[in-house]
Amino acid sequence: MRKLHLFEDRQSIVKAMPKKLVQKLDQLGLLYSNKQKVMFCGLISFDDQIAVFLPRNSDFVEADELSQRKVCATLLKALKRYLDNKDNAINADELIDEGVYGKEYLGLIFALFEDYFNNGLFTRRVTERKVNSGKIDWNRTIKQSIPYMSGDSPVYLELAGSIKRVYSNCETARIHAEILRKLDQKIGWFINVDAAITRQLIDVPASLLNNDAKLYHLNNELTRAYSDRDIYLIKQLISYLKLESMSQQSDFSIGVKRFEGMWEHMLSKTLKDVFPINKKLAKPVYKINGELKLASRKGQRTDIVLRDPKTGDFTVIDAKYYSAKSIETAPGWPDLVKQFFYARAVKSIYPESNVSNMFIFPGKNGPIESAQMAEPTKCEIQEENLLDEYPVISCLFHCPTKILSIYISDRYIN
Repeated sequence: MRKLHLFEDRQSIVKAMPKKLVQKLDQLGLLYSNKQKVMFCGLISFDDQIAVFLPRNSDFVEADELSQRKVCATLLKALKRYLDNKDNAINADELIDEGVYGKEYLGLIFALFEDYFNNGLFTRRVTERKVNSGKIDWNRTIKQSIPYMSGDSPVYLELAGSIKRVYSNCETARIHAEILRKLDQKIGWFINVDAAITRQLIDVPASLLNNDAKLYHLNNELTRAYSDRDIYLIKQLISYLKLESMSQQSDFSIGVKRFEGMWEHMLSKTLKDVFPINKKLAKPVYKINGELKLASRKGQRTDIVLRDPKTGDFTVIDAKYYSAKSIETAPGWPDLVKQFFYARAVKSIYPESNVSNMFIFPGKNGPIESAQMAEPTKCEIQEENLLDEYPVISCLFHCPTKILSIYISDRYIN
């Protein structure tokens, strides 16, 4: 099992961070602020070791090795679900802009492990023809055998039959087992945290074919496959071998450079009573050469809006992936203006409803309770300095590791 290091996204590079990991981060373009901080959430393999970067402000307590592996597995499962969702919703260009690493590799890992857990090792099903044994094939018996008459009834002394056998010692099974063992050694202990696949497949001999010969064999096997499971599995094995051939290195990276989008997405899926309001918000219109043109793609887009099913009141939420531990790391003026404006936009559509504002930050807790506007003064701010014309923006903190767990299990935040 590879040595595991746990860090956080946006963490400063410290002396405790292995030098080769810092070099790998720099090589991948994941350092910023004069290369003193990390911008990455996910997993990086380096020098036969593993570094996992949890979301910022996770404050994960390293209780024991099993809990470390479980939180890493949760992160990978959440990344897999998020990237699958993004892949179905947007085009590949937007995935590149977000800074996605190892999406195809992550998909293959889950696909091959899940298939193995559900179906076991590849087996070849062969029907062998037999005489006087197995299931009788009367059509073939009548065509091939000479009957003897017994009274008015024909008697066949040689009955054509068949026996179905299942073999798991074929070349495809050896390739399948070899790939599973490699994945298990690289990353399987994250996904299969309770038992190692390698022990289950220790008696299956490795394939003696090189990578090109394996691909040639699997493509031939694909032409003979007929069950949906066999076709699916062989295609996944081919994809993995092609990916391994292209990378030509044992190190790999899985994750996202900019976690902001995933933070917003997870909150939108785990908060109750999310209300789809963006299509109802006003859109800009430009007058070009005397003609009015609606710019629907440039319209208002809130992060998350909740509507209380009992009162009909709204809460406009901005999912902020900020440190939010001081004035310097709190939301700035553009963030505040956007919230003020969106609350007003919602109120214009539902004038009878109350509309409140909220920021949600990552963290078990935080010092910022709310954001408000006040008259400029040289003295210490008092309650009477606060302006009623600007609504209060309340601030809430949610632990990222808990949100990851809730997200992958299709539950809601309590």
